[in-house]
Amino acid sequence: MDNTNEPMSCHKALKIVNGLFYGGLGLLLLAWVASSLSGGNTVPVPAIVLCILGIVGLVSGIVLAYARLRCPYCGASLMLGGRIPSSLPNFCPECGKPLE
Repeated sequence: MDNTNEPMSCHKALKIVNGLFYGGLGLLLLAWVASSLSGGNTVPVPAIVLCILGIVGLVSGIVLAYARLRCPYCGASLMLGGRIPSSLPNFCPECGKPLE
């Protein structure tokens, strides 16, 4: 059975968004530590690579959140005023239907 046409649930999308966003933040933190431990005036190449990967993770998490964190019934955004939510509400704030 191939479930490629089945839409992604809100809860699964939130797990992926959190993984991308907080993973990107972690990579940026590692890049900062690597650059501060270098001791010189130049930034080491691994710190630059970690920084680029961290930014890609952050941006892809935010884009996925805007695209997929929506009510499956009415399509309203579940982004809580433009922020990535830590958990989803039990009911859609627009139509009031339960989110599974």
